[in-house]
Amino acid sequence: MSEQFVDLDGIFNLALKQTEDLIKLGFDISDPCVFTDLEWIANKYPEMAERCNNTLLELIKKQAAATPAFVGAGYSHNDLDFF
Repeated sequence: MSEQFVDLDGIFNLALKQTEDLIKLGFDISDPCVFTDLEWIANKYPEMAERCNNTLLELIKKQAAATPAFVGAGYSHNDLDFF
């Protein structure tokens, strides 16, 4: 029986592109309600978790620098009075 090899670099690159696309669409990737492809890959392939998590943190920092008023402005317990 032959084993199939997983292209981890290809999977990572696709997840990175899809996460960058979320940013371009205006999603706040620091919002805990947003589950990115990088997070999904980190959970599915533990050997890639550190790489995915570090990349995600860098993307969050870049997004925060580009749009500081937007990032982190998502759901907060302080907003419950408005509901």
